[in-house]
Amino acid sequence: MRAVSVLTRCLALGILSVLAFGAADEPFWNSRPLGYWLNQLRVGDAAARMQAARGVGEIAAAHGAAVVTAAIPLLVPCLDSPEAPLRAAAADALGPIGTAAGGAGPRLIALFEKDPDPSVRRAAGVALARVSPGSSDLISSSARVLSGDREASVREVAAAALVEAGPAASPGLPAAQEAMDDRDPMVRVFSAAIVARVGDRSRAMPVLLGGLSNNDPAVRAESAGLLADAAPSDQAAVPALINTLRDADRQVRLAAVDALATIGPPAKPALDPLWHLIRDPDEDVRDRALRAIKLIKE
Repeated sequence: MRAVSVLTRCLALGILSVLAFGAADEPFWNSRPLGYWLNQLRVGDAAARMQAARGVGEIAAAHGAAVVTAAIPLLVPCLDSPEAPLRAAAADALGPIGTAAGGAGPRLIALFEKDPDPSVRRAAGVALARVSPGSSDLISSSARVLSGDREASVREVAAAALVEAGPAASPGLPAAQEAMDDRDPMVRVFSAAIVARVGDRSRAMPVLLGGLSNNDPAVRAESAGLLADAAPSDQAAVPALINTLRDADRQVRLAAVDALATIGPPAKPALDPLWHLIRDPDEDVRDRALRAIKLIKE
């Protein structure tokens, strides 16, 4: 689902260091083994624990949750730190650990809904979507945040979590219906995708189609993918995506191409415009256009 892209961006921890395994098969980050970072979580000051949380999160992202499970009981207390950056760092680290950190779910919910710092609320929401994917607690919490949080970036995370939950998001439908009028365009588009999937598609389509003409290319790209996911059979989707193939932004063109590939044979009117993209200046656009043509022809 398209909203994965938003959650992935939210989870990105800026992995710049090369991670490697040492002689004892212990993963390293920033030239230090995992054991060093675990010890920093135990005994370090707030700054050291924040750095250690980042290291654990990057190791988990690179090598999987299984190698860092010992960090979970060390990260959870950091969620109660008086230092907002440490609370956010701990949440960021728990996200890549995923369901293995399920015990942190209740604390992440509390932070998502009530932390005074919006960066912490956002980090907690992103982590919660990975730690408790599709759970009733996640759905209920995301619906409350979508309806009531003051910060657009936090509402965006809540809406994205509901999109990712798929049909399980139906208890959040009233919040999504209301949020289709949100002042933030990304929140509107995500909310419309929820409504299209579990509510009244005809009511959601104008919002999804409108996102394709938004000034923000990120909104246009998300709208393209969400149209394919939430309303692939709608007669208006394919013509709108064909128009989007001419977008000046490469990411938007890529999203439109991929959306048409997802729709498949019903997108046959897009074949000629996709052939034109074989001459696109961007190599990825050219390659994905060929892939889309193949999938639509099948």
